Amino acid sequence: MSLTPNKRGSFGGYGIELDEHLATVLGGKEGQKVTPSEMTKRLWQYVKRHNLGKKDSN
Repeated sequence: MSLTPNKRGSFGGYGIELDEHLATVLGGKEGQKVTPSEMTKRLWQYVKRHNLGKKDSN
């Protein structure tokens, strides 16, 4: 993951470039740039889809 300046200047001017692992988890392509809010949205989708946010009742 690397932070690179965006041309638009929104979100502090930074976008997050997905590496191969994040691209796999977030459903994007390696090298694709996403905003921090889009990355958070996709991470929550992944957590909910795989039931990772639920506590075990053991």
